[in-house]
Amino acid sequence: MIERMARPLRGLSNGIATVVDGVYRVLGRPGKLLQDFLNGSWLGHSLHAALVDVVIGAATAALLLDVLRTFFAVDGLEVAATWIVGLAALAAVGSIITGLTDYKDTAPDSSERDITGLHGLTNIVATVLFVVSFFQRLGDGHDAAFWVLLVGYLIVSVGGYIGGHVVFKYGYMVNHNAFSRGKRAKEFTPLAAVADVPDGASTKLMFGTTALVVVRRGDVVHALRETCSHAGGPLSEGELKGDTITCPWHQSTFRLSDGGVVHGPAGTRQPAYRARISGDQVEIQGPHD
Repeated sequence: MIERMARPLRGLSNGIATVVDGVYRVLGRPGKLLQDFLNGSWLGHSLHAALVDVVIGAATAALLLDVLRTFFAVDGLEVAATWIVGLAALAAVGSIITGLTDYKDTAPDSSERDITGLHGLTNIVATVLFVVSFFQRLGDGHDAAFWVLLVGYLIVSVGGYIGGHVVFKYGYMVNHNAFSRGKRAKEFTPLAAVADVPDGASTKLMFGTTALVVVRRGDVVHALRETCSHAGGPLSEGELKGDTITCPWHQSTFRLSDGGVVHGPAGTRQPAYRARISGDQVEIQGPHD
């Protein structure tokens, strides 16, 4: 049902994502660093999700204070309610900015993008109402502000439901390696002949049913899960630069040594294996958390 509701917004959703992506590209390296911050790569977790918790929590607290004041005649709650609504509005603006940053990397013309776009537009409407309620309170219009907050709260609740749908159904911003830890090797185990691993290139190799990207530089070998943690992109097709590899889909960059995130939008590191050359074989052990 939500997919059908969101489908008519596809053109708008694609347009918004294109504009946001274009803005970051124009900003160059500063834009990349800003994107890392807003994606939450430094946090190891989506920053958008953390800010949304603040929005829902603050709006719930403010609504409770308004209910106590309006229906139970509890006095002296106006100042507290005003500033809590202000916090909800401020966090909601942050949620919009971080959400747009995540959203630009969704697949074009997909149900995931359609629904994420509907989620964002719904929450933008709620944010506008939170801002209106805040300024009404500054002008002592607390009774009218309560009803505006109530409508905004109901709308943001719908937006939260839609957001949950896109996360739980499509795995939006969820680690794509979370539920497929891959084959493990307790001891160093042969993976491939050294001759089959070109020097200075990224090579996709299979360890059982687990795809790995292996990089050999002379006698030094690195091995990571091949599936990008952000959106499932093929790391073996990515760019090698120094001691990092960059996913070709959305330019998440990982350290070869331990799979750590250097640049987002990924927030979770790649599972990494210890790797070595023994005789004429490349051997691996792990992965290691």
